[in-house]
Amino acid sequence: MSNKDFNIFNFEGFIAQFMQRNDLSFLSNSKSLQLYPLSIATALIQPPTPLFRTQYNFLLLFKKGGGVQQVDNEIVELATNDILFVREGHLNAIKNIDTETDGFFIYIANSLLDQILVEKTLLNKLSFHPKISISSPKMDWLIQCCELMLQQKGKNDFSQAIQASLLKAMIMKIAESTVQDLPYSDRPTQLTMKFKELLYINFIDQREVTFYAHSLRVTENYLNRCVKQITKKPPKQHINEMIIHYSKTLLIDRSKMITEVAFALEFSDPSYFGRLFKKITGMTPSAYRDSFMQDLSEE
Repeated sequence: MSNKDFNIFNFEGFIAQFMQRNDLSFLSNSKSLQLYPLSIATALIQPPTPLFRTQYNFLLLFKKGGGVQQVDNEIVELATNDILFVREGHLNAIKNIDTETDGFFIYIANSLLDQILVEKTLLNKLSFHPKISISSPKMDWLIQCCELMLQQKGKNDFSQAIQASLLKAMIMKIAESTVQDLPYSDRPTQLTMKFKELLYINFIDQREVTFYAHSLRVTENYLNRCVKQITKKPPKQHINEMIIHYSKTLLIDRSKMITEVAFALEFSDPSYFGRLFKKITGMTPSAYRDSFMQDLSEE
């Protein structure tokens, strides 16, 4: 299945689609690290946005305000002193933004993320729990780092290296806040994180638990047991939820019939797609489509 069938956006595409700006002159020249005040979002983005799949990683730091964001299957409520990390390839939708929101958006290219997070365990932690709540003093420290990064923008040949070093320090400070709350040393949790990472990459084409068990070199029973222990849901439910939530990206396009959406997602029986959609979301595909369009008209 071609990626062109889905709402997949790079950063420039997101701006053109959701911020109604064709002029991208305000963007940073850097290809790997970019910072912008969150006040831009409150001024230019009109939520709710449809679900889309990101081709970039980003951090949101809420100095004030907050909002509601969907990350994959989870609705995340955000408030002052919250941080949200969204990794490339994950589903994302902006449900609401508080008008008083202030802080920073940080774009991080994969190449830079790999340099900063050599230890993949931390990356998996941030992917597994995208929202982190921190103290006000720690948020002040992070905001000061962001301001220092902005001061370095385009100064000299060392500017990007200094910015990357500041970002690494910020991520270590964020990690410091998660160490006590997230125990990740046990085997079931590690396996569950790896399963979810595989799922983000393969859920469109791979719907069977056996694929993930084989890829992780464990038995299907053991994978079921571990994932259910950690998330309270079996792997098959995670797979079904991912594909159904992703189907919302196609349902927004009213030029596509619901049967076309089902076939595009490789459901051989459109009625089964409809039943599964209702089981997971509580409404039929057509009702979801109508409700989303009504939400847009009321904004």
